[in-house]
Amino acid sequence: MQEIIKEYGPALLAVIAVISLTALIVALIGKGEGSVVGTQFATLIKGFFTKANAALVN
Repeated sequence: MQEIIKEYGPALLAVIAVISLTALIVALIGKGEGSVVGTQFATLIKGFFTKANAALVN
């Protein structure tokens, strides 16, 4: 077991780090409006188009 850890330890740590970062990104960006970034992005786009339409009317 120790030989396996010595041989593949750094590679396993790299794999765990990549999986953790991927999970974090998916949790933040998410899918749809149930995520932090997704909600803020949708609010930003809606606000932009609301102000753009208001500027066209005036």
